[in-house]
This record gives sequence, structure tokens and C-alpha cells, in this order.
Amino acid sequence: MLGKPIALIQVPNQRLFGMKAASHYLDMHEQTLRKLTDLGEVKAKRLGERRMYTLEELDRFIEDLPEW
Repeated sequence: MLGKPIALIQVPNQRLFGMKAASHYLDMHEQTLRKLTDLGEVKAKRLGERRMYTLEELDRFIEDLPEW
């Protein structure tokens, strides 16, 4: 075997996420995502009374995080 095995990342096949799925995708608590949305750092769409997040917006938020 050459080198180390590569971990594969599963890409979601959905484009619209509810609060629970979006917070899971971002690996954060739902309340943290709710606060970030209220502060305008993550944009949400409205579907009735629900906050919905697009895959593009979640990926944008990840890309805009500061480097370590």
C-alpha cells in the first residue's frame, strides 16, 4: 500500500436544508445556527414558519470562515 488511505466526503444530494439538517451539516448546535441567522451571518429562506437553508449558502458560510 502506498501512502495513507484517503477519507471520502459524502456530498449531500439535497439542496434545501431545515434547521436540524443545516446545523448537522455545519457541525454546530441548532441554537448557534439560529443566532448566526438572526445576526445575518448565515442567510435563510422562509418556507411557511420554517427557516430553510440552501446548500450554496451553507457552503459559502464554510468558505468565509477565517483560516486557522
